[in-house]
Amino acid sequence: MKFSVCTVDRELSKDVPFPLRGNSYEECAKKAEQLGFHGIELQIQDPRDYNGKELKRILDSHGLEASAVTTGLAYTLEGMSMTHPDKKVRDATVERLKRQLDLAKELNSQILIGYLRGRKVPGQSDQNFEDILTETLGKVVEYGASIETPTVFEQINRYDGDVFNSTERTMGFLEKFNSDWLLYNGDTYHMLSEDPDVPAAIRRSLSKLVLFHVSDEGRNLPDDQHFDFYQAARVLREANYEKWVTIECKPLPDVETATRRGIEYLKKVFC
Repeated sequence: MKFSVCTVDRELSKDVPFPLRGNSYEECAKKAEQLGFHGIELQIQDPRDYNGKELKRILDSHGLEASAVTTGLAYTLEGMSMTHPDKKVRDATVERLKRQLDLAKELNSQILIGYLRGRKVPGQSDQNFEDILTETLGKVVEYGASIETPTVFEQINRYDGDVFNSTERTMGFLEKFNSDWLLYNGDTYHMLSEDPDVPAAIRRSLSKLVLFHVSDEGRNLPDDQHFDFYQAARVLREANYEKWVTIECKPLPDVETATRRGIEYLKKVFC
């Protein structure tokens, strides 16, 4: 397995679960290399603000890969959404995701869609929400396939997302696209409330699993009190899983400590 950490190059609240932070991705990459990570997950709000070739140079110079280009800041900071009631906003979101895919291709990586899928509006049915998301996600996946760059879709629990909460429900949605360019991100934080049989959920996802986020209750570092991470790691090892395992937690008590403890925990449990 390859170990990664969620990183961000700007000031955000400590409630946001990106442990490694800096004033630039070069600063983040330097620290990630020092701690022994194989890659970093980049939070990219607008890819037009970045030079893909320069980001790739930075990663290469520190012996790192981009585990994913994550898209959620466009939702939380701009209100973009793949299921927004306004078609103009949906169309703009699709175009933004295409540019995210272009950046990910330059980094030999993939994009990750979580919060950017959006939320249901009052009175909206699950089926209508799914129909709209099917249309917009289909356009994104089609473009990704044309440039041979994957789109990864995240499971999100019922408190933070709608409809696609459990592993089973999310995998069933992804499989209807019948695309090798649409893949899956499992997340232990969401599994806590949505997947009563974690080993079965992980096995269900293996055909598309390329990102596995390690995060405890409250988006904190694992403390082995709420989730059996050893059990999850055992299932991944038995399946010869060789993709990304990423620490995603709040930067508490501080960035340095959270990031260091994160890699120590991944090496202890998932190696």
